[in-house]
Amino acid sequence: MRIKMTGPVITQISPNNGPFCASSFVMSFYVPKKNQADPPSADGLHLQKWGPTYAAVRQFSGFVSDDSLGEEAFALYSSLQGSNWASAVDQGRKADPTSAYTVAQYNSPFEFTGRVNKI
Repeated sequence: MRIKMTGPVITQISPNNGPFCASSFVMSFYVPKKNQADPPSADGLHLQKWGPTYAAVRQFSGFVSDDSLGEEAFALYSSLQGSNWASAVDQGRKADPTSAYTVAQYNSPFEFTGRVNKI
């Protein structure tokens, strides 16, 4: 079954402090409502269901790159300092130091201006 490209495209990044500092990336695509009851299967893919969750979000523009992700993650973390969110993030990181962060990209790769991303 073919499904048109959907947005946002979600990428979950799990930073790694290992010898080569290679991060792990999991890319997710939204399955349209009409296909959610019985999503099409494909080799190497699995279904993820997300329940309600709390998130601190920072919007940024441009194309997402490895360099910009670190900068944007730091900018988000810095913007939370002094808020109730800062202690929640710190507690979560203490509980799971390898915790991931998520990036949402809303535009087609063929759109060069007006790009919207969130981390």
